[in-house]
Amino acid sequence: MDDATFSRRRLLRTGSRALASASLLGGGAAPIAASATADTEAGAAVDGVTVATQNLGLGADFLSIARADTDASIPERVGSLYAEVRDGRPEARMGAVADALARTKPDVVGLQEAAIVRRGPRSGNVPEDPDAEDVVVDFLAALEAALEERGAPYSPIAVATNADLEFPGRVGDDAIDVRLTDRDVILVREDSGVSVGETRTAIYDESLTLPIGAERTVEIERGYALATLRAEARPMTVVNTHLEAGLESIRAAQATELADALSDVSGPVVLLGDLNDGPSGAEPDDGTADESEGAYETLTATLSDAVDGDVGGTCCRPASFRPPDENGLTRRIDHVLVDGFERTDSRRLGVETFATDDGTELWPSDHAGVLVELSTASDEPTTRESPSSGSNRTISGQPGESTEPTGGPADSEGTSTATDTPGFGVGTAATALVGVAVGARLRQWSRRRR
Repeated sequence: MDDATFSRRRLLRTGSRALASASLLGGGAAPIAASATADTEAGAAVDGVTVATQNLGLGADFLSIARADTDASIPERVGSLYAEVRDGRPEARMGAVADALARTKPDVVGLQEAAIVRRGPRSGNVPEDPDAEDVVVDFLAALEAALEERGAPYSPIAVATNADLEFPGRVGDDAIDVRLTDRDVILVREDSGVSVGETRTAIYDESLTLPIGAERTVEIERGYALATLRAEARPMTVVNTHLEAGLESIRAAQATELADALSDVSGPVVLLGDLNDGPSGAEPDDGTADESEGAYETLTATLSDAVDGDVGGTCCRPASFRPPDENGLTRRIDHVLVDGFERTDSRRLGVETFATDDGTELWPSDHAGVLVELSTASDEPTTRESPSSGSNRTISGQPGESTEPTGGPADSEGTSTATDTPGFGVGTAATALVGVAVGARLRQWSRRRR
């Protein structure tokens, strides 16, 4: 498949998502139900806005489908991943995430790995043409329901659909197809008084190509969700993303695409997300590093890290979510980056285990969440420079528009010896890429597409 084919497909997908966002918001600027009184509980910023980011944790290492150190067939690997997701008790874990959000009441939340897992009968065996429809678990729906039950309803205002792939699986004696749809979501608390204007989603031009078997590859698409909001009578742009874990050069290229896009946004900006990178080499060298600037460094060239450096690590706990002797949060890769705001407080969420109905102790996710209280820094216009030499991509627009940019990307800390990371994370990325040779081939492919 050539680059032109990739571009046309992306334009079609991003256009359909823009329409979906417009439909969700009723077409125009949509105020979330206003609150007559300001929140005074923990997590409420009286003169600003409180935001949070949370990777929900899929519960299975998706990249392990491509592992070279196993003789298991693709259906057997997929069946194992399917079982791991279910064994991870996603509905119970979303209840624990909801507990933290209901207690701290952030106005705006960025979610990563808000996945849908579906199953269906064996069909055409084409990963990029999924048709399984029976929902096994919908992480976003489970979290929304749990928040509603706790009297803390949130509305999803922008939902970016990233990789949407289907693979043959074997579950017991059943030969089925298993479909995984990865999503990034922006939530707004319904009684926050935050008004919603334009929303849009986009897919990055750069993405990881994952080898599946000897002759097939699939593209692991990632992107972002964006919303223009008004909080405390102040406009702001909120972006949520989950950058590539498996290859540093692609992760850095995605960060550059995003920074280019944000260079055309005027006014305050809040970037939420799992960047799979952090300050001072928070992401260990997986053998795929090159001399390019890292994702965190690229984005913090124009945005400020709003999280206190002493807050602790956010990644990553074991794939099983069962607590070992140590909690595994040794790296800070989940971030709140800002321009036009100042931090008044920051803390981690989900650092305690919870007990399920049968008494099993679990972590809410393999990542800790991050909550930041922000106050307005200045009423002066904010400008950001593009880090690339190419033309900038315009992503801002009038409230209610859903237009895609042309040609653009659309508490206590511990350590752990765990090496497997569930979801779309960093744990077995190097093994999944089948060694340095495949990594080099992917880097060459990436450069050809630039």
